[in-house]
Amino acid sequence: MTPWRRHRALELLVQAWPELEGHEPPARCVLTSVLARSSSEWTLVEQADGYEASVVAGRIPTRDRSWHDTFNVLAFVSFPLTKAALHRRCFALQQARARKPPRSREEDALTLIDETSLLLAGSPLAVAALQRARASGVLADIDRTVREHGMLAFVLGHALLEHLALDRPPIGCGVLTVTLDGELDRPRVDRALAERIAAGGFPRPQLSPTVPWPDPIVESWLA
Repeated sequence: MTPWRRHRALELLVQAWPELEGHEPPARCVLTSVLARSSSEWTLVEQADGYEASVVAGRIPTRDRSWHDTFNVLAFVSFPLTKAALHRRCFALQQARARKPPRSREEDALTLIDETSLLLAGSPLAVAALQRARASGVLADIDRTVREHGMLAFVLGHALLEHLALDRPPIGCGVLTVTLDGELDRPRVDRALAERIAAGGFPRPQLSPTVPWPDPIVESWLA
């Protein structure tokens, strides 16, 4: 069994992009073809002097045959507006920090979103109910809330997917809620989160309390 078939989160990705499947991380040229199919304006490069500056310029530094970088590229494909806003914001914060160190709490928050976030999107009523369920710390309560309110779940944090590919022991997964009225779909979630990031909506880390990762209940929420 390839790593892509061991977990629902990875299987959903390889269903969308079957050329990725294999026992080893895909080559950079395969990721380039995935980008091309998505009509993305980004290009992949081997290395860069500064990661954020490179991304802002439209170039994603990507190592060949790296699980971490593979899932990072897929995040750019799946959440293009969010990833663009996040790295623009990080670059602006870095520029400000060059004049006034140290690293800000907002940078910490954006890094956690980028690496370790599970997105749960729903109506204001659904998000409020989810917050109460998360406070209970009982996964069954959280699961019931997600299902009763028809919430959508997506993996944004590419380190979470790398964790699955490398078959590492379970950890806590950060949860980021996205509040939307009306129809729920990935493009609307992407747009709403990008706007919140661009507006400085994450001044400090706010992904706790976590949910278990990997966990079949949590993965069953994924769209």
